[in-house]
Amino acid sequence: MATLKVPRVSFRSQLKKRCLLYPQRSFSALKSATRTATPPSTSKASTTSGQASATTSSNASRKSSIKNEKKAKKALSATDSTEAQLKQIESMMNMANTSNLFPTMDMWGTKLVTLDVEIPRDASLRMLFTNPGAFWHAKQHNFSNWLKNTFSMYTIAKARAFTGVNRDFRFSHLFLPRTWRQLGNVTSHSSASWLAPIRRIAMDNYLAIGRAIADKDEPTLKALTTADHATKVNKIVRTRKPGEVWQWKVLSDVSDKALFQDKSSTIVSIRSGEVYVAKEPPKRGNRLVIHALVKFETTQELKVFTKQGQPVDAKSTEPHNVVEYLVLEKVGWYDNTWQVRDQIYK
Repeated sequence: MATLKVPRVSFRSQLKKRCLLYPQRSFSALKSATRTATPPSTSKASTTSGQASATTSSNASRKSSIKNEKKAKKALSATDSTEAQLKQIESMMNMANTSNLFPTMDMWGTKLVTLDVEIPRDASLRMLFTNPGAFWHAKQHNFSNWLKNTFSMYTIAKARAFTGVNRDFRFSHLFLPRTWRQLGNVTSHSSASWLAPIRRIAMDNYLAIGRAIADKDEPTLKALTTADHATKVNKIVRTRKPGEVWQWKVLSDVSDKALFQDKSSTIVSIRSGEVYVAKEPPKRGNRLVIHALVKFETTQELKVFTKQGQPVDAKSTEPHNVVEYLVLEKVGWYDNTWQVRDQIYK
């Protein structure tokens, strides 16, 4: 079979022929025409690339629009938070300005947290030889608690906020040894201690709360408890079986003579802070909130009977020793007693 040879014609020769046949066209025009004229195979590729570029550009525009929407939302949220803060400041200023018009309204009665009262740790000399690391850690913990107790006692004395103690305190009293015996010894059981009236009130309220739980006396519980402890004791009363009758009694001697000699109630930690921050002092009392952690060691018995007088559990009626750590609170500008607000476990 014969093969035909096709002579190769270069692009340069074709260009010369076109220039000779069409002298009216310039070389630059032909050059631009040859650039714009693309073969059929490349036109398809260019169409595909155009579609891809259009898709890419649409995706990019979507992303940019999403970013702009997020920025707008952040700007709106920041504006809303700023407006909320300004409204809160404005409301506080209005409260401060109207405190003279409404003297019975508590402008500063916000929800409080329990201050950092602490249970002292055991640091006996025997521990120094058996576990020296724990011994020194306990010593450090107890020393920190003592420093905080002393500073809080000084704050209370300066504000003349000790319950049942009418004593003028001056800065010059800090140079007297008897002052430091009072400020640095919160665990004292002496009847001459500045905290002695608080210990008496704490024991009386402790007994009243126990009797109120047994008798389902909710008004008494409302007057003597607050915050988390109020929720706890009310839950005990309301979830009790309706057919049960409780009889609760403290067998320990809690008279004044015994209270100031034994360890039935001991204040182990005390904290105070100025919470009433208005320019003018409160109409009554002082600016302080005081939290005292009291350790109660008593012998108790609880008897549970049915309506017919039959004991529910005979073993539970036996007397047993009870140790509890309760946090008592006194709000200085309220005309109320000390209230139990929390229980701490060792």
